Formats: sequence, structure tokens, C-alpha cells
Amino acid sequence: MLLLILFLSVVHCYEEDYQTINIRINEELPLSTILFITPHNITYRLFDSGRNHNSFVDYNSSTGQIQLAHLLDREDLCLQHTCSCVHCQIIIELIEWQSPYRLLKLIINIDDINDHRPIFSSDIYQLNVMENIPYGYELPLESAYDADLEENSRINYELISLGEGPFELVRKANGGIALKVIGEIDREEKDFYQYELIAYDYGQPRQQSSTKLYITVHDRNDNSVVLAQAHIHLHVSENTPVGTELTYVNATDQDIGLNGKIHYSISNGLPSSTWMDYFRIGESTGILTLVSSLDYESEQSYRLTVQVRDLGENSLARFLSIDISILDENDNFPQAFVTFVDPLVNNSIISISENTPVGQILAHISLSDQDSGFNGEMSYKIEEGEDILGIKTLDQKSLLLIVNHLIDREDKNIKEFNQFVLTISDHGKPSKSIKLEYQIEIVDINDSPPLFDQTKECKIHLKNPQNQSDHPLFTVQAIDADQNENSEISYFILSPHDKQFRINNQGQIFNSEYLNQSSYHFQILAQDHGKVIQLNSTYDCHLFISVTNHSNNTSNISLMKNIRTWKTYYSYTYVIIISMIVLTLIGLIFCLYKFIFIHRRYYQENKTYHLYVSIPRKSYYIENESPGCSSTSKTDDHTFEEHDRLVEDSLSDHQQYSRTVEHSYPSSISSISKLPHDSTYESVSLSKQISRPLSSSTTCTSIDTEASLKMKYSYSTVVRLAEEENSDV
Repeated sequence: MLLLILFLSVVHCYEEDYQTINIRINEELPLSTILFITPHNITYRLFDSGRNHNSFVDYNSSTGQIQLAHLLDREDLCLQHTCSCVHCQIIIELIEWQSPYRLLKLIINIDDINDHRPIFSSDIYQLNVMENIPYGYELPLESAYDADLEENSRINYELISLGEGPFELVRKANGGIALKVIGEIDREEKDFYQYELIAYDYGQPRQQSSTKLYITVHDRNDNSVVLAQAHIHLHVSENTPVGTELTYVNATDQDIGLNGKIHYSISNGLPSSTWMDYFRIGESTGILTLVSSLDYESEQSYRLTVQVRDLGENSLARFLSIDISILDENDNFPQAFVTFVDPLVNNSIISISENTPVGQILAHISLSDQDSGFNGEMSYKIEEGEDILGIKTLDQKSLLLIVNHLIDREDKNIKEFNQFVLTISDHGKPSKSIKLEYQIEIVDINDSPPLFDQTKECKIHLKNPQNQSDHPLFTVQAIDADQNENSEISYFILSPHDKQFRINNQGQIFNSEYLNQSSYHFQILAQDHGKVIQLNSTYDCHLFISVTNHSNNTSNISLMKNIRTWKTYYSYTYVIIISMIVLTLIGLIFCLYKFIFIHRRYYQENKTYHLYVSIPRKSYYIENESPGCSSTSKTDDHTFEEHDRLVEDSLSDHQQYSRTVEHSYPSSISSISKLPHDSTYESVSLSKQISRPLSSSTTCTSIDTEASLKMKYSYSTVVRLAEEENSDV
């Protein structure tokens, strides 16, 4: 495919969020001509901003090619006011359909080609001329019109005579043309002349057209119409009321009668298709009147050609041009075209998830105002919702709607449904404005856990609880600031009391077992039903049970039932416990017995004994205070013999408690007491350990020190040793 595109300026403006590319092409390009190819790594979408011309192109998102969809005829675009007749441009706007959603604007400049030829309003012009008119008299002609621009619209003329004639073509200073009399005109000699007028432009290739001039010579009408001015320029407001007289064409004729009566008419006008709808001129008065409301946005200027002639025979016409410029008034409201990244809810609700990043783009807003100048300049103001949304300006007529602040739906200052109102006003007087109003819906995410009122301690005191599993003991409540499923809460009793108590989703706590303790301390878990993540919190509860004597019979019956139930459930446990206790006692008895049997000798060897010695009352011992031993004083033989006899007799009476000490015996002798049955004997108390060999002396020793008690005589001495038990020695 032949591409006729000339890129004069590729990148005109490039910013972070905005890019402009100028493209220059010729009009009348064939369909499907590729105008531009977007980068392959970026996805674009066309969007309508109200001021662009996206309908002229097709965009293939897979190849990135922007192709021509309609023929571009610069003159048609000018007549339809699609673009300016001086500088014809169409704007194609695309937006990146991915972050950061930058705007791409293609400005296509359409160059004129010489595709129109100059044309006349008629193929034949009938002209009347009086005989004997003077040399140099000019017979005005209507100019040709070329719809092209610049050099292509410049017109030159050529007059071809179909026979000899007294006329030549002249150019007027204002661009008009006329036939100038250069020879004598005599009706009697020739009353009809014929010419071909050719009009051609300066374009390449040259275009031309022609018309026929038929000139009839009449008998003279001495005076022709005289115009006060050959050109009138008017400035008319687009709000001018219908019926307003815009101007008066001043013309005179010195003749009288029909030859002096002047007739006015509009012979031609531009734009040729619309001027007749707006203007009328009085045929006899020459007053130009507005017959329909003007609209600057539809047409900015008109040109009328007024023909003036008298009603006499062979009258000569005069032509007057009237240029009418339409003044713009602030009669149009601003327009806003909004393209949202995500679709609206019910076409009016902007849905935003809480915690959306600041600066996130929500929509592109394109502004336009068909008025011009100061009336078309616009500004905006956020009336409501500035605490949530904001505006980022790309240019004077392109805005981005962004998230202005971090949103927390649970914040008490944030309403569930917020209003966003954006007012767009122009700078005309009086100013006109529009409002964009949307509801802002904050979509909840699960970012708040269920919370108990921790300022209140959970201490529950129950008197005489019923111990019925279908009757709640007490109720707790957690509050979740989230919405919908994120705010639905389930409750749980944490281990180790999850078997003894249960809780439902209303926070009612029941006992699953008999309450046999005076107090319970357990934790309650509250968990929400969030889909992505589930949040929870815990609550400590203390339950105190008190039972009074004033319980009614029903409570007692319930208690007995619970006791019987408990006995049934725990009978096997009771038997097992009793069996274990019996086995334990048997083991203890066996161990005690073993212990006593093993340590019996040890106990026998460490017994405490009493030493009874038979001595006469007259005899005496003198106890030596030394720690080691005691000695006796001298006695006579009679005394000692008596002593031996008594000891031997005593031993015969208590044989089971007597021992003959024939070696060192480490028995503990605590005292020598008086014999219980014979008061004639004295006992000497020895508070020390005594070791007595079978010799002439008795030695007394303690566990730590050795004490000797020596007797003077060498006869053997027999003593009685009694264990320190409650036995009669």
C-alpha cells in the first residue's frame, strides 16, 4: 500500500502522562492507509473526548496500526466545520490501557491538494448594455469560486471572444472582474455579443472551468444605478434576534419611472448551502434582515453578493459584496467526557477499595467548550469529595481523576457513601458551568479484627448455676468494624476449657460438663469470616461459681441427677483408683518389712541399757569427775563378798536380760538405778557408755570418749544390763 504520509513533526510534546505527535498528510488518501503505528509493547485504546475525530480511523490493537477509515476531503471537512478552513486538523486520541494510563494525541494536519476547479454560479450570464455607453465603462461580472486553499484557490481569468467585440476583461483591486468598454457600441450595427470566460487556478495540475457571456445591446437608459459603497463588512453577534435589520444598501438612479426604480436581490452567497437560510434583502428597500438564529459554532462568517439594478428597460446591474463575521457569545455550556478505568456501578457510583494507593488513576476527563476565546476557556473546582479524590491536570482540557488520600473505611470521618462533585465553568460573562456528580462507594477489605471491649473485665459471678447445657451462662460480644462477610464473627473457646464450655455465633456461652469448681479462667477467640484473610482477637473471662443453701428442690434434683451421671461415667475410674491404692499399700508394707529385717542388728547394737549393781548401803562409790573414768575407794572384804552375791542372785532372776561381759561391749549404759524390788541396794547412775572386760576392773566408755571405771579388786564382777524399754528389770 502506498503511504503518502509526511511526518514533519514526530514528537511535539512529551511528558510523563501526555504525548503529542504531529502528522501531516494530503487529503483524498485511499482508505486503509496506515497513518501511524503504536509501539508493540504498549496497549492503547481509542476513547471519545468530544473534541477528537476517532471515527475517521480504525485502530488494530494487535498490530498497533491506525488506518484511515473515511475519505478526508479538506473542503468537505471545512464546510461541515469539522476543521478550520485555514488550518485543517483532526485529532486522534488514545490512552494506554495499562498503568500509568498516559494519553497519546495524534494531530493529523490535512494539506490541500488541487482537487477542485474554479466554478461560476451559472453556465450562462445574460448581460444587457445600452448603446452609446462611453469608453472605459465597466460591466461588472461575477467572479468564480475555488474551494481549494492558498495557491490552489488563486484564480486567473481569460476572456475568449467568439467574434470581434468592444470589450476586454479587467481585474479590479478588490479581486473582482469586469468587462471594460474599449470600442463604440452601436445597437444598429450589432446588438449581440458572445464571449467565453475561462477561470483557472494556480495549482498543480491546473484546474479550470468556463462560462458563456451573452451581451445584448439595448436602447439606452440614460442613467444607471449608482452605489454608495461597493463593499460592506458587518460584525453580528450570534445572539442577534431574528428579524433584526443588519444593514441598508444605499443606491440611487437619476432616472424617473421604472428606469429610476431600483431593485435589490442577493445573487450569490457563501457558504452556498446555508446563506439563504439566514438572510433576506428587501427588493425595494435594500434592507438586509436576519431571518434565522445564527450560531457561531456552526458558521463563523458569510459573504453575500447583492445585485442592484433599476426596473427600466435595458437596465445595467451593479454588484455589492457584504461580508458578515459572526461574533461568538457565551451561549454554550462546557462539556465533559469521562472515561473510567473501571466501569461505574449503576452508571453513577465510583467504587474504590480502601487502602488504594494515593495517585491511583480512576478516570480521564476531557473538557470542551464550543465557544471561542475567553468564552471557551474553562476551569474546574471540586465542590465535594476532595478529602478522597483529586484532579491531576494534563493540559487545559485534559484531566485525570485520581485517589487523593489514603482511604480507611473504618475511619469515623469517612462516610459509607460519599459525594464527589466537580464543577466545570467557562470564563465567559455570564459564566456557564456544569457539574459532574458521583457517589463514592468505599469497598471494604478485611483489615480490622473483631474487638472485645477490653475496658470491661470479664468477671462473671454465678450463684447456683443450673448446669443445663441449653441455658447460656453468660454472653460476650465482639465488634468488627468491617462490612459484610468481613464483619461476620464466629466464637471459639480456647483449650484447655473447650471441652467444658461451648459458645455459639451469638456469643452465648454454655457449659458442656458439670461445673464442679469454684472458678474457671478461660479465653474466648473471636474470628471474622474474611475471604482473603481471617482476623481474630481473644478475651479473658473469669467465671466464679457459688452455691448457697437456699437452693430450691429443683436445683437439688438436678444436682442429684448430675451426681448419678457422674458416678455412672466414673465408676470404672473409681475401681481402678482403689485397686491402685491397695497395690500401693501392699508395696509399702513389703518395703517396710524389708527395711526392718535388714536393719534389725543395727537397732540391737545401738540399744540403751540400765546397769544395776548390787552394793551394800554402807559401801560407796566416789565418782571421778574426769571424763575418762571413775575409781572406787577402798572397801573391806566383807563388803565385796556381799556385792558378788547380790549380783549373781539378780542374774539368776532375770537371765534373759543378763549378759556376762567377757569382752568390750559397746552397749549404751545410761544410768545405774536402784533395784526396783530391793531397797537395800543402791544404784549408781552412769551416764556414759561402759565397756567392761572380764578382769579385776570395770571400764566404762562412751561412743565418743572412753571413760574407765576401775575397781580395786580383781574378782570378776557380773552386772545386769536391761534394755531401755518399758520392761521390768
